[in-house]
Amino acid sequence: MKKIYFLFACLIFTGFVRAQDSVVDDIINAEKPKHQNTAYTFKGTHIICGESIEMTKKNALDFRVVHRFGNIADKNAGHTLAGFYAISDVLFSFDYGITDDLSVGTEFSKGAGPVQELYNVHLKYRVLKQTTDFHIPVSISLYGNATVSGMKLDPFTFQKWRYTTTDTVTHITTTHGSVAHRFSYLLQALIGCKATDWLSLQLSPTFLWRNYVGPGAIGAGQDRNGIFFLGLSARAKLTKRQALVFEYFLPITRGGATYREYFPMLKGNTHSGYYPCLNIGYEVETGGHVFTVTLTNTQGLKENDFLPFNNATWAKGEFRLGFTISRVFQFGNKNINPWTGKEPKKKKKAE
Repeated sequence: MKKIYFLFACLIFTGFVRAQDSVVDDIINAEKPKHQNTAYTFKGTHIICGESIEMTKKNALDFRVVHRFGNIADKNAGHTLAGFYAISDVLFSFDYGITDDLSVGTEFSKGAGPVQELYNVHLKYRVLKQTTDFHIPVSISLYGNATVSGMKLDPFTFQKWRYTTTDTVTHITTTHGSVAHRFSYLLQALIGCKATDWLSLQLSPTFLWRNYVGPGAIGAGQDRNGIFFLGLSARAKLTKRQALVFEYFLPITRGGATYREYFPMLKGNTHSGYYPCLNIGYEVETGGHVFTVTLTNTQGLKENDFLPFNNATWAKGEFRLGFTISRVFQFGNKNINPWTGKEPKKKKKAE
């Protein structure tokens, strides 16, 4: 009988120890940090001109107004007030969040290249979110647009070029272009990382297809309908509401494939028909608005415009001032913060 009591006591003690271990394991597991998503890699859906990995929150509308002025160091800068009276482009943009990871939108801009009066529709989808513990090290969003020009059709703008060459003469035959000549298309993979609390980085592999290659581009040298670019962007936070932002778009091309070349400014080439886009900005968040002041050598504001046609260089003082104002409006649940997509935490009542 004593042996039975002793065995029964051992079983009870073992069960008690296992129960304690289970409780301890539950406490430890509860204290382990979960894989939380990184917030505010960038402050808005755009960095300067280019897209960022950030999305428009569900049921929110992101409205942007962007201006680009004339050259600050132009010979007529005194008469144009450092370019303020010589505006090169203006853009209006609307983005609506269908879900937190999917948005649609439209933009229209004056345009600054040979093809102007630009209208587009675009789609953006986030496929991966970075976590604060770097379990997932990057965020990835996909972006695409279709852009059309509203310019009046004329033989000097929308036309089809055909070359026949003899020993001494190149003959150019022109015909009126079709409506398809007005379209261009952009595809981007946006790969971003919040490396530290104050530094965010992004790579933007980009493919641009233009149905029409105009005489301005042909006059500058050989050109192609499809071109690859690589965007390099960064955001350095200065304070909770202020930051410096940077963009650089480099054409990815073989030597002689087009008239575009790598790093012409560093090579001292001041007569190139194309210069990579270099943008620097100062960003401020003020009560629901994001305001960005920029210095840039780009004239256009839409990738379909400034990526293929940029012919200004910082080396010759051909840079200009611009600004962006972004405002987010939240629809549906008015208690949701449009920047975070979440309701504010309720304060506990004092007992």
